[in-house]
Amino acid sequence: MSRSYGGQTAQDRAADRRARLLDVGIEIIGTQGVSALGMRSVCRAAGLSQRFFYESFADTDALLHAVYRAALSRLEDAVAPAVASADLRAVVEAAARLMEADPRICRILLIEPVADARLRHYVRETIPAIALAALGDRVAGSPDDPRVRMRFSALFGALISLFVEWTEGSLGTDRAAFADHVTVVATQLMSETGTVGATRR
Repeated sequence: MSRSYGGQTAQDRAADRRARLLDVGIEIIGTQGVSALGMRSVCRAAGLSQRFFYESFADTDALLHAVYRAALSRLEDAVAPAVASADLRAVVEAAARLMEADPRICRILLIEPVADARLRHYVRETIPAIALAALGDRVAGSPDDPRVRMRFSALFGALISLFVEWTEGSLGTDRAAFADHVTVVATQLMSETGTVGATRR
């Protein structure tokens, strides 16, 4: 049985230390990028010794994965109601609202994966399922079809650019207009007639 100090058990204190390390990881990656993530800098910012880092994470890769999962969870929670009803426009607006409120989410999920292979792997494992659920019957063809995958890659590239510009304030402040535009772009890219291949004879 674990002993309690100050009303907290050993498990409570370990969970608190992990949460502090994770919060610091989110702040560092979300504001400075993956290249700034280091065990010493994380421990220093969290006010913890290195031995407590290893109590929670095997290495910085494990922390990176936890940071990605935390950011993804924020996104999933924000868009869940709209995804459940396959309301693409509502998904876009909810995601835009989240990233407007916390630009770190945009950097962790969209910007940093462009340059970091580990994050790209996490993206490939998670984002397509969310996107396909949101797109619903707008996707022409099987998700396993290489042509559909190419359209999805084109869409993801467009979404990165659009959401980054939106988060940075370069596209104005009309969230409804932004959601309308992204919905049109996504629908056109993922439809059969929205591809270059559809014009071939």
